[in-house]
This record gives sequence, structure tokens and C-alpha cells, in this order.
Amino acid sequence: MKIGMFTYGMNEHFTGIARYAVNLTREMATLDESLEITLLNPYPDSSHPWYQEFASYPLRNLRLVPMAATLGNVSLHRAALELDLDILHDPCGIAPFMWPTPRRKYKRVVTIHDAISLVTPEVQPLATRLIFNTLIPATRNTADAIITVSQAAADDLITYANLPAEKITVTHNGVDPAMTLSDAEIHSALDNLEVNGSYILYVGNLAPRKNLSRVIDAFDNVRNLGQDVKLVIVGAKNWRANETIAKAKHLDNVIFTGYVDESTLHALYYGATLLAFPSLYEGFGLPALEAMVHGTPVLAATASSLPEIVGEAGVLVDPESTDAITKGMMQLLTDDNQRQRLVALGYERAKQFTWQETAKRTLELYQSLLS
Repeated sequence: MKIGMFTYGMNEHFTGIARYAVNLTREMATLDESLEITLLNPYPDSSHPWYQEFASYPLRNLRLVPMAATLGNVSLHRAALELDLDILHDPCGIAPFMWPTPRRKYKRVVTIHDAISLVTPEVQPLATRLIFNTLIPATRNTADAIITVSQAAADDLITYANLPAEKITVTHNGVDPAMTLSDAEIHSALDNLEVNGSYILYVGNLAPRKNLSRVIDAFDNVRNLGQDVKLVIVGAKNWRANETIAKAKHLDNVIFTGYVDESTLHALYYGATLLAFPSLYEGFGLPALEAMVHGTPVLAATASSLPEIVGEAGVLVDPESTDAITKGMMQLLTDDNQRQRLVALGYERAKQFTWQETAKRTLELYQSLLS
């Protein structure tokens, strides 16, 4: 089977969607050594080692999302024909596919990770709304199959994008095992960031939908309630990030690390007292599971996919209530029995989400399309 994987947005810093694509391709190649996987790559100069593991087809003209969305349908179609692909898979959710043609040989698969631009358009930039609100509903005609990463996301795509349920397959993300680090390595990584003592951790970008404004307000509340704790915010700046940074300026115990490398991220998970992740909307919510494999209790939201992913292994709160977030933080900061119970439940919960299972279900979908 010949598979082409479109790698838009996967240049140097590999976060969410890129990690999905990396783990998916690696696990599929392990499960079936006969697969021929080619990365349809807008970044042929990228130094990321993943690009050395598979064949690469350069698509420099698709580096920017407007180009990927408009020129992508022609460029990807041409690549699929030249490479004689069986499957063209866009794991990025853009789905720049040409309209169906009677002579098309290959099958087209798109992974749509969420319906954020449709459900909560007010927290997305205009360009993102225009592109995704056009291309996602169009996949009912342009894609042979649609993958999404949670049942909550599938329900939203059916409701808000009018996508047919029979075209959608839910394959949960997996979670990487915790990197083995010594106490000295953990302390060294934290010292480099000037992080010491007890801290609440947030991991993700700084977009408005992540609800960091209320997280900062709740953190301020727990400090005023006598908790000697810091807030460490890990993630790259993006649209309207300056609003979040400005909100925390008057607080001297909030640390913005920006993007961090893999080993530093693992160290931050290990050292955290809890993960605060009361996001307003998540298609999956990988940081919650990442915290669990490190033995870090999770505070998450009752919204979107998070109850589906976290289950009973975390404290779930109303993300629109600063008081509820404050109460959840206080519970995990002060109740050692609750913390230990959630640590044990978190380890078991995370075991249910493996990249091998993600790859297995994806290969089954490919095979069903070709048969």
C-alpha cells in the first residue's frame, strides 16, 4: 500500500497535530513493513529527524495555510498521481482536496481534530475561520473518509459541519510513555527555567479557547488563600497571546516558558503539583493524558472531549466558572488522599490510549477503502 501523508505546519516545533502524524506513521510502518509511506512535505529543509525516516516529496509552494488551502488541491493531486498513491492522507484537517473525478484512483482521508472554528468561531482568527469553515464542510464531498480523535469532536462535525456520520471514524490519539529522567536531570531542567518549589502547570498554546484568563484569575485566588505556589505556562505565542501575557503582568509568580524541548517538557510534567487544563474546547486534550503518565493529577473541564478522555481520573470543573476552577485547584493542592487516588487512576487511564491502537484502526480504515 502506498500512502502519502501531507505535513503542512510540521516544520521545526512539533506539537499536537505534528505529534499525531509522527506517531501514526511510525506505528503504521511498524505494524506493516510493506507500507510505502511518503511525506508530502512543504518544508524540505526542515532538520526534524522524522523527515529522514520516510521518503519525502517536496511541496515548497504549500508552506502557508492560504497556499495550502488553495494551491493544495492541485499540488496534492499531482503528487498522488506521480507517486501512484493508494491513500492520500491529510492529518492536518485542512483537506485541500479536488472535487471528485471519475478517473481518480487514490482514496482521500482527512483527520479533522476538532470543530473549533465552527463551534466557537469567536476564539479563532478570521483567516482560520474562513479556511476551515469552507473546507471542513466540503469534505462530505471531497474526502472518501474522515477521521476524528474523539466522539465529542465527531458529534460536533455532524452537527455543525453537516458531515455524514457514516463517513466518520473515531480513532483516539495515543500518548507517549514518560521519558525516564533522573531527579538531577529534572532539577537541572527546572533550574534552567528558574522554576522552583510547588507549581501548577499549563501546557498548550496561548489561544483564547484555552481559558488561560480564568486559569490566571483562579491562580491569583489560590495565592490569596495562602497557597505558596507558582503557575508555569508552557506553549508558543499565537493569536491574541499578548492579552494573556498582559493579564499576568501584575503577578510575580507566573512563568511563561514559551516552547520547550521534549526532555524539558517531561521534566515539567514530573515536577508539577497539578496540571490545570480547563479548556473551553478540545478535540482531544493530549496534555491531560501526558500529565497522567507522569503521575501528575489533572484538573480539566467538563466541556467538549475532556470528560471522554479524562474519565474519572481527574477533577472536572465548569470551565466558565473561575470559582469552580479555584475550588478544583485548592482540592488538588491540599487533599493528599485525593491526589494519590487520581495519580493511580491516571496511570491506568493513560494505558487505554496507545499510538499502536491509533495506527491499527487507521490501517483498517485504509484497507476498507481500498477493498
